Amino acid sequence: MSKYSLLNNVYFLGGFATMGGMLFGFDISSMSGVVGTDRYQNYFNHPSSSLQGGIVASMAAGSFLGALLAGPLGDKISRKRTIMLAATIWIVGSILQCAAQNTSMLIVGRIINGIAVGLASMIVPVYQSEIAPKNIRGRIVSLQQWAITWGILIQYFIQYGCSFIESDAAFRIPWGVQVVPGVILLAGISIFPYSPRWLADQGRGEEALEVLANLRANGDKNHPDVQAEFKEIQDAITFDRTLAARSYSELF
Repeated sequence: MSKYSLLNNVYFLGGFATMGGMLFGFDISSMSGVVGTDRYQNYFNHPSSSLQGGIVASMAAGSFLGALLAGPLGDKISRKRTIMLAATIWIVGSILQCAAQNTSMLIVGRIINGIAVGLASMIVPVYQSEIAPKNIRGRIVSLQQWAITWGILIQYFIQYGCSFIESDAAFRIPWGVQVVPGVILLAGISIFPYSPRWLADQGRGEEALEVLANLRANGDKNHPDVQAEFKEIQDAITFDRTLAARSYSELF
């Protein structure tokens, strides 16, 4: 891999990873533009207000579970693989929503999508912060919120365009289109570098140093900034292992 590859560009890596935030934006607005349409109401037999509230809230229930799982998974299988897992789960949930034959199937699809949103919302900023140098870390992490709003905007325009369709495709297309960012995120993140912080925590110090060198100094492992940041990472890991809680049970 070229030392000048886009895969060594922190802005590209951090910006692309925010597609996880876009998933959140898509899901936030995925119901808003369809719940009041005749096609949706007729197909799902005019769900009661309580049932409709449950359909909408099911995504938040899944997000709660996903957010709880994101920390342990991020430590165990890596931040990168957790993002890949979130993208895969998102694809499955979006397909279920698009193919929903009844409200039960729709709720299951939204819960699954919610799990993906919870995972991505928690782990993407962690990945961004661990690949970005401290002087631009806030800028990179803030892209996550920007991506959420873009996801909302794109989904609203898709729903508006589909509102003129006189069939159940009026709501199935917006739900099905959600697969696209999931596939792009899964394909792209698979070739991204692992977080140097995670590599060091796994005892893979040489790999962590190599990733840092590629991200900070065009592959120069002896660059003073690379060596200084590598030492900071090692010191932080030592501190975490001795004093910090590493599981939910240790918080109580």
